[in-house]
Amino acid sequence: MKNVLKSKFLWASALMLTLGIAGCNIFNPTESVNIKDDDADALTYEGYIKFRNNEYSEAEEYFKKAIDADSAHSEAWLGLMKSVLNRKLNTSRETNVFTLLKYVNTNRDSDNTTVPFANLPDSIAIPLKEAVDSVSIIAAQFIELDKNNKTDGKITYKYIADGYMVIQMMKTMLVLKKKMPTECADKNSTAAVNGDCSMKTILNDFKKDPVETVEAFHEVFNTCEENPESMSSLFEDYLQGFEGGDYLTKDAKNDAVKGMCSALSQETTIENNDGDKQTKTMNIIIGQLGYSDILDDDGDGCIDEELYDGEDNDGDGEIDEDINDKTNAIQYDDVIIMKNIKLKKTSVKDIRVIKSAGPNEKYKTIDIDMNGVTVADDPDEQDREWGFIYKNYADRVANGNHKLNFTKDIYWNTEGGVEGLKERKRKIAADTDYNNLTYSLEDRKQMVGGCWLNYTEDSFKKWFEGRNK
Repeated sequence: MKNVLKSKFLWASALMLTLGIAGCNIFNPTESVNIKDDDADALTYEGYIKFRNNEYSEAEEYFKKAIDADSAHSEAWLGLMKSVLNRKLNTSRETNVFTLLKYVNTNRDSDNTTVPFANLPDSIAIPLKEAVDSVSIIAAQFIELDKNNKTDGKITYKYIADGYMVIQMMKTMLVLKKKMPTECADKNSTAAVNGDCSMKTILNDFKKDPVETVEAFHEVFNTCEENPESMSSLFEDYLQGFEGGDYLTKDAKNDAVKGMCSALSQETTIENNDGDKQTKTMNIIIGQLGYSDILDDDGDGCIDEELYDGEDNDGDGEIDEDINDKTNAIQYDDVIIMKNIKLKKTSVKDIRVIKSAGPNEKYKTIDIDMNGVTVADDPDEQDREWGFIYKNYADRVANGNHKLNFTKDIYWNTEGGVEGLKERKRKIAADTDYNNLTYSLEDRKQMVGGCWLNYTEDSFKKWFEGRNK
């Protein structure tokens, strides 16, 4: 599938587009509702009268009573969501859905794109965060009932899906904003000018504490998986590996989006506070959004050596652990991917069938295997670093080998199996102070092997550049 280079402003554009779509449900304050005469209906009717009079607290109480009377009353659930949203947003006269648009970043500079809502003042951000969190909790309860056929079906999850997607996107943006330096509220501040407020900087900073970010992204991808039509047009423009041109029917596009979101939803499902999994997931998110830090994050000496394809490309036994930037020239096999989607296969390796891989301009100057030669130095190096041992996908499957060419010249210390290797790599990845080393270059060659085998003392010193001490 075609490479898409637009994800630098995915969240900004996504929010602006979906806010328009979502006006038909959660965000629409004037929608009419059919009323019946039983108790729950009467309470709901009174709730909507209060709502239309902008008496949101009173409306909220009526809708709660209606739900207490009949938890299956879907119109009461919708009214409750809308009342809570508007009550909390209206704590500030500045805060409503439409004025929020002016705070959505539309700067499309490739490296310094700032986080949407970066310059949102606390007077708006705080009530917005409270509104988003509150409505998200109510919506989750309603969605659970709807999934289990415990509502009357007048209003469904599918009906509110677009608005719910906006809620999850907002939550994700606000999570990112929370980690930003306070100076970032001023787009002309030193921090903003120096790139400290950039999406790339903020996302990579989350590697230190990824849990909340991963959870926020999981909700977005999970919602998308369950309601792919909400994101189909966005995926066509933004997500790597999804082309969905005119030759695909609407259903086929939705199936493709569902498969994509299913894979990403699985990747962002974190269990048992697994630190390795959380860090790996952040690498995947960052790589898929096009904001790689171009560093050796897993401590094997190789720089962003893994393609996001659900396969072990470097031969260390791990899969997709140190992901390169999605803006690289990676081509996908549309035919095989669509066949897999029709067969309801949704694992990464089924919807990331790579036909060929190559570096973007940034990566042409990066020596992934640290053999002293880059693609910029020698064009033949592209096949060495980026070519597969078996170029044809069918041959890779037949031989069970999805490794890249450079792995032919390295080996791994497999003492203790993959878990032993991962533990040693983890220790080395954390040893980032060149002036206070725990593991020398020779230690790393013996403990891991991998690309460390190719390092000289000079290139070893450069490994520490751009890392936190």
